Amino acid sequence: MSYAIYSFIHSISRTQKVSLLTKGLVNELISSESWNNVASLLKERGIIEEQPASLEDFEYMLKSRSLTLLEKIRNYFSIFRVTYNIVDLYIYMISLDELKNIIVSIVNGTGNGNSNKIRFFRKYFDQIPSSLEELMNSFKGNVYANALSYAIKDGQGKNISYLLSLLDIYFIKKLSEIIEGFKGDWKSLAENIICYYKDYYSISLAIKHKTVENTVCKIGTEILKDLSSSTSDAETLDILRRTQYSKLLNVNSTYGALASMYRIARINARKNSELVFMSSPFNPALALALAELIRLDTEDIISIANAKSLRLKEEKIKNMLSFEII
Repeated sequence: MSYAIYSFIHSISRTQKVSLLTKGLVNELISSESWNNVASLLKERGIIEEQPASLEDFEYMLKSRSLTLLEKIRNYFSIFRVTYNIVDLYIYMISLDELKNIIVSIVNGTGNGNSNKIRFFRKYFDQIPSSLEELMNSFKGNVYANALSYAIKDGQGKNISYLLSLLDIYFIKKLSEIIEGFKGDWKSLAENIICYYKDYYSISLAIKHKTVENTVCKIGTEILKDLSSSTSDAETLDILRRTQYSKLLNVNSTYGALASMYRIARINARKNSELVFMSSPFNPALALALAELIRLDTEDIISIANAKSLRLKEEKIKNMLSFEII
């Protein structure tokens, strides 16, 4: 890419960064009395346009806002294939929960033309397709079609849970392939953002589905092989204690270990995304950092709102976020 293209990426990324969360606002959200108050504060700040009627509507508004931002950024980068593809993967990831729900409805035969579960995908279909093949054809070769093709091919003969996990793996696998093409400092800056995610998704797949996926960063494939052949929670936790993450994980249960590892991955991603904005201004990793911060902001606000609905204490909420708040 030319100097002019890098300058453009730099300009767009820094302009869009002003729409992201600050630690001060996060503290205010945590201090709110209810999820309704969280929504009201975000409405006052112009982050959402109206007060949601339900928690589900609130989540939809937040994801819709993030998708609008990412689509805007993707369009800016439409002539730059690498940055366009990075942002495209983040659009895929933010809308993935709805896609999974649609897939479950198709596989379980509960869709029956139902349109209530369709919000983000109305531009592709008005009713839930009758088969996975019909669903894939609706996407006409875009990132959703490619992800489905990958998951259906590799998950053939396996259960629905495995297919859904492969849709997560597709995100980190393709992102890793793009970053592999970066050079020098740009590659290391981008790799630092996704490093722990690579280990989290691969460890999760090995534990839940006894499958080895070699998209890793700090752990070796031997650990994944051991996890994939473990036969009890106790054995799984003993293997996790042998990893570089052992002192950072909650190893009281497998669920706790995976949950704590995902949070570690998110904290690491936020830190390293912020570092990219302090590095060389002409850096294609800026698009990755910006997209990741948009994703993290969305997840953090949703976590705070859900925690408020459950009346969780502030200290517990802080321990759920990608921000490190004392």
